Amino acid sequence: RTRRHVQSSNCYSSHWKHCPSNYYTLTLDERKVILGAASTSQLCKACLFENKNYKPNNNDDASKAAADPTNSRYYLVVVQYVESINTKKLASELRGLRPSGPGRFDPGYFADLRLAPEEVSEQLTGFGHNGVSPFGMLDGSIPVIMCKSIVNVSPKFIWMGGGDKDWKLGMAVSEFVRGVNAIVLDISEPRTV
Repeated sequence: RTRRHVQSSNCYSSHWKHCPSNYYTLTLDERKVILGAASTSQLCKACLFENKNYKPNNNDDASKAAADPTNSRYYLVVVQYVESINTKKLASELRGLRPSGPGRFDPGYFADLRLAPEEVSEQLTGFGHNGVSPFGMLDGSIPVIMCKSIVNVSPKFIWMGGGDKDWKLGMAVSEFVRGVNAIVLDISEPRTV
């Protein structure tokens, strides 16, 4: 399913890598070597967030509500392992997707964003822990958010879950953004040890 989505999205730079079963016990530097990445900043993960304050748009039927990236119950966020998601920034950036005026949400609307429980993530994405991919999700209406810091990686190539914990998917940042119609937002900060 993941591979089909990548192919249908014309992500020609895509590269698949089967990883050893102990991959997640390794340091980021060791993972970088396995993937052939130039930097640990190229290693990313996808996390499903739920807006606990979600309410469907007043005038929309369920299908339109699910397709509105400015008001979704769930968001799949792609972040580098060397960064952490700042949920206050995420809330502010999501609110800012709508122009000022009567249609904009109040400041507290996105105040209760949380990681979705693992079983909910698996049900909606179709992928288990450490294998979540933005490509081939079961619920294709979930908006994909990419942390803006990923735009600055060099070379402009990232690695992420490939649909299974033992498979990783790499591709050019520009093809990733186009392939999943990612919304690029400034929502992360460098991870502190």
